[in-house]
Amino acid sequence: MFEWMHPARKLLVVTMLVAPIAIAACGQTAASPTDAQRPSFDVASVRAHDPADRKNFNNFQAYPDGRFTSDNSSLWMLIHYAFQIQPYQFAGGPDWIKSVGYDLNAKPAEVHGFDDIPIMLQGVLEDRFQLKYHWETREQPVYDLVLVKPGKLKDSVVKGDCTFLPRPEGLPKDAACGDLQNHPGDTKGYKLTADELAASLSWLLSKSVINQTNLAGIYDVELRWTPESVAVRPEATSEQNAPDIFTAIQEQLGLRLQASKGPVRVFVIDHVEKPSDN
Repeated sequence: MFEWMHPARKLLVVTMLVAPIAIAACGQTAASPTDAQRPSFDVASVRAHDPADRKNFNNFQAYPDGRFTSDNSSLWMLIHYAFQIQPYQFAGGPDWIKSVGYDLNAKPAEVHGFDDIPIMLQGVLEDRFQLKYHWETREQPVYDLVLVKPGKLKDSVVKGDCTFLPRPEGLPKDAACGDLQNHPGDTKGYKLTADELAASLSWLLSKSVINQTNLAGIYDVELRWTPESVAVRPEATSEQNAPDIFTAIQEQLGLRLQASKGPVRVFVIDHVEKPSDN
């Protein structure tokens, strides 16, 4: 399953079967408060995952009360979540950060919201993995998302805010509110801004997608496309006669992805160490 979910709005459950999933707006990163300002976990346990235990790789959960757990998650994936970055924003580091899984269990002394969890996780990674890093701005290939056929995007029918609970009125069962869920060949999202749509498409395409639509509405998106048009798991099957992702976006949403170049903020690892178990 390939899903893009925003941690501030719902329980986050990530199972890595297709490609990295994290929670980042296009070209944006998590804030970097000072140590005195930064919230932190009260207790954090980190252990290398038993390689004999062949669980799915890169599973983690963030909870409404501020707890965070990971089961066989790579440091690479934990960094993506903690710093709210996407794969194309990542540079440096040894090979083991992608191949070695870790089990992590962390909880704060008091209740914190979803928005604080990535920031609290930053502190764990800096302390336990001795993570040191810096940011650079690099010019990279990007896509501009532009409007070519007004009226194709559907105004959202979901009522109420995208909160964790209760379920907003009009939201279909098992659907994401304020997010985009990407399964091979099937992409759906409800109560989305154009910026949120661009951000989640960038995950699907592994390239920054910049919203140039000038659309200010809130939309519901249902998109059918052939999985062969992007890198997805081998067992994914195509829907008969489904278009590639680029054609689907234009025909079904009235939008176009145009190749371009632009500045992208990149997270660069300077130093990292394997942690001792605790």
